[in-house]
Amino acid sequence: MSARLLFILLLCVIGALCHIIGYWRRKAGEAAFAAARMADKEEERDRYCRLAVMAGQREACRMYCLSRPDLFENHTPLKPFKSNGIRMVFYGYYYPSRYDTLLNEEQRTFCRSLYKFKEGEIHGIEFFKACMDVLQADGRSYHIMFMPCSDEFKYMRRFKRLDWYICTHWPELTSGLYDVDVFEPRESLHKAKDGEKRVLERNYRIIRNIKGKEVIIVDDVLTTGQSVNDYKEEIEQCGGKVAGAIFYGKTVTMPPLWLIKLGVWGKCLTS
Repeated sequence: MSARLLFILLLCVIGALCHIIGYWRRKAGEAAFAAARMADKEEERDRYCRLAVMAGQREACRMYCLSRPDLFENHTPLKPFKSNGIRMVFYGYYYPSRYDTLLNEEQRTFCRSLYKFKEGEIHGIEFFKACMDVLQADGRSYHIMFMPCSDEFKYMRRFKRLDWYICTHWPELTSGLYDVDVFEPRESLHKAKDGEKRVLERNYRIIRNIKGKEVIIVDDVLTTGQSVNDYKEEIEQCGGKVAGAIFYGKTVTMPPLWLIKLGVWGKCLTS
């Protein structure tokens, strides 16, 4: 047998072995991913998810990132941080609806509560109190201003209960619910295509005197920070000073899948 023919046969054998190994690796990844989705305990879910990631299962990479945001996020709930000179706090991680099948029940419950707050179905008092306590706002006089929504109806529906709570239970605070006139509807930034890259259309104006007031901004979701920075600029043009911002949720960021795989393999090799 000639050396050339032997070389070709060897390449065929290697190719066949790689195909078989790849096939069973994919099958193992799918099985581990299915086990992770069905696991009742978080420890089992985490273990099976890591096995699926190591087997190259792409959805398992996303699940692992979503289940362990502490490994991939720069900020954690109820821990103050600064962004563009604003001291910020958020109540919990928000997961976009496209990831719903990859979440555990606790994460889904939090997202449902955030949706209810956005729709004005719950008041959000717990989130407001927790974030204000973290900002150490007890006893200080702040003016609370709410992030304008895509239209006036949504704005009033979302924040009117917090306005009532502030006015009746926090004598050291003042509410700025009626400081803002949302004069025309605009497309929701969260629903817009390429929303993170859009220039925010300013559909509101501040109509009351806020000069000299220390302002804390209240919003539902922090994603890029674009809208809160825009609002801060408007407030400061009117003479106010933004002392902080609080959010019900912060949208988790999805890093490149290779980075998630690297983190899982690194943890496996060092444990």
